[in-house]
Amino acid sequence: MRKIGMIVPTADNSFFSSLIHQAEKCLSEQGIILMVADSANSAEREKEVLQEFASLCEGILDVSGLSELKDEVAEDYPLVFVDRKPLSEREIPWVGNDDSLAMEEATAFLIEKGCESILLMPGFIAEHQNNPRVIGYRKALEENGLIFDPSYILNRKGVSSSEEETAELVLSCIKEGRKIDGIITSSDRAAFGAVKGLGRVGKYVPEDVKLISFDNSPYSLMASPSVTSIDRNSRKIAEEACKVLLAVIDKKQVPKETLVPVSLVKRDSTR
Repeated sequence: MRKIGMIVPTADNSFFSSLIHQAEKCLSEQGIILMVADSANSAEREKEVLQEFASLCEGILDVSGLSELKDEVAEDYPLVFVDRKPLSEREIPWVGNDDSLAMEEATAFLIEKGCESILLMPGFIAEHQNNPRVIGYRKALEENGLIFDPSYILNRKGVSSSEEETAELVLSCIKEGRKIDGIITSSDRAAFGAVKGLGRVGKYVPEDVKLISFDNSPYSLMASPSVTSIDRNSRKIAEEACKVLLAVIDKKQVPKETLVPVSLVKRDSTR
């Protein structure tokens, strides 16, 4: 049977697991097996899997943590970047959201709600990539007359769970005496951690701090209060990525970039 490989930073993430599920569903309908590897947020592991999958599969869907793709696969090997976009000397198709615009809209929404000191927690990436979410965050602040302070951008180290690391970062920020009236997290699970960290110092969402997350997974509804979240449309991303990769395999012309729109789902955490 035909085989396609897919690499994700961690399968223990609702957005990435949804991408896997939707890609498998799309490809199985065409008689194609999806082989999945979890790179465990390790750049070296991802490079190893790229080389291994290149010998086993017709093409690869890569949610990459690399800063740059070099010679891990042959120059003409069918590869599509999904969600993240490492540098590369060759032109590799990419499918994902306009994360800069999504973050700009999320930040502007918090500002409309009266927030002025907004903490950004953009998530963990194995190797440094220019993060478009930071660009959108800064743009929204400056367009609304607020000062961009890099110390309000807190990156996780990827050592423990997103919930626990986020809780600790929020807690340490408050203990340092910094004012916080808004938080944007990289995922709904990280939002759980933000609520937990705030609760440890007697602060509550949305009374003291308003909260927005990314992914709009079931976690956003399970939380108390329910979390306002960016819906990234994982189904559409996966379908488009599969479509583009199969076209590349068939040596057809494909767009350099395929953008999938997002939407802000408003809930109690920004009430």
